[in-house]
Amino acid sequence: MAMVLIKRYANRKLYNTETSRYITLKGIAELIEQGVEVRVVDNETGEDITSVALSQILVDNERAQRAVPRGLLSDLIQKGGDALYGALKRGVGDAQEGLGGLQKNVRDVIRHREEEASRWRDSARAEWDEMVHGAVERVFKALDLPRRSDIEALNENLERVAAALENLDDERDAQATPPHGDPLRSVAAEED
Repeated sequence: MAMVLIKRYANRKLYNTETSRYITLKGIAELIEQGVEVRVVDNETGEDITSVALSQILVDNERAQRAVPRGLLSDLIQKGGDALYGALKRGVGDAQEGLGGLQKNVRDVIRHREEEASRWRDSARAEWDEMVHGAVERVFKALDLPRRSDIEALNENLERVAAALENLDDERDAQATPPHGDPLRSVAAEED
């Protein structure tokens, strides 16, 4: 983008030679914020007064509370160009800190995705195990082989049958013994 030439007349009005219109300091600030390079010259002497115009813009911004840091303004007055270098250096440092935060956030997102993938693998493994188990059960059924559940059911039935037989034995023994004692003993006692 070409440099915009601004002329300042004796009556202190500023004239934008590109648009052929008068412009305010605020208008120049807006051009600079848009990234346009601006050069301000005194119309009578041709002297470059860009730094004076930019200083005035800074003062106006401070009055309008547009957050020009006081430290930066003080540094500009005390140190001149070194202050701009320092401000840029601090800005780069802030950007690096922001980059560190961004890196941490990216790492957190990646770790979160890895945890989700691990949970998915675990659930997929469980589903796979269920599919294999179901397939094995179908093979056993097709071959008419007993499954574990069939064997367990058979064992339960055998235990019930054994308990029923034991109850029958107890009932038979109870019926074989007379209610008043052993009949053989009573006959033997009468003979004596």
